[in-house]
Amino acid sequence: MLREAEERKGLTGIKISRESPSISHILCADDTMIFCKANGSEAVEIVSILRDYEEASGQKVNIDKCSASFDLNTPQGTRRLVLEVLGMNEVMDHGKYLGLPS
Repeated sequence: MLREAEERKGLTGIKISRESPSISHILCADDTMIFCKANGSEAVEIVSILRDYEEASGQKVNIDKCSASFDLNTPQGTRRLVLEVLGMNEVMDHGKYLGLPS
C-alpha cells in the first residue's frame, strides 16, 4: 500500500542522493518507519493507508504507540497540522533506535 501510494505520487519518499531510489518505509520486526513530506495531504494519505491496512488485516494500529518526527527546518505550523491529521505526538529524540543515533 505504501509503495502504491508512492508510485501514484500520494507519498513522497526520501532519497539519500539524487541517483538513489526513494525510500517510503522501513519495516523492522514489529515496527514500521514511514518517510514522507511534512504536509497535510501526505498525512491524510498515511491515515488512509493505515485505515485500509486495519480493514484488510483485521488488526488495529495503536496510534498511542505511534509518533512523528520532523526535519529541523519544518515550520511549527506545518508540524501542528501534520500531528493533528495523524493524531500522533511529536518525538524529538529517538534515543538509539535500530542502532541509529538521534
